[in-house]
Amino acid sequence: MNITIKPGAATDDAAQIKSIVQDIEESLTELNSKVTKNIPSGVSTDWSREILENWNTYFTNDVPNALHNMTLSAENLNKAVDAALAYSRGQ
Repeated sequence: MNITIKPGAATDDAAQIKSIVQDIEESLTELNSKVTKNIPSGVSTDWSREILENWNTYFTNDVPNALHNMTLSAENLNKAVDAALAYSRGQ
């Protein structure tokens, strides 16, 4: 079986993934500052508590986990390219 690897395309994809992760992190940091500024901890209504609780879970757990997995995918692409190139050289 022949496998064709396009190292440039794969490493470009990995770089794009890392760029997307960075853009998302920057945007969410900005959004977090706006959410916490506009719904201060002193506001005590059902909706404000629910929004802040959901936001904190999303911002501190869900998103970092997803972004970490995206970064791992980028790293795996780079490792796959390295392994395929090494294999093709008989190393």
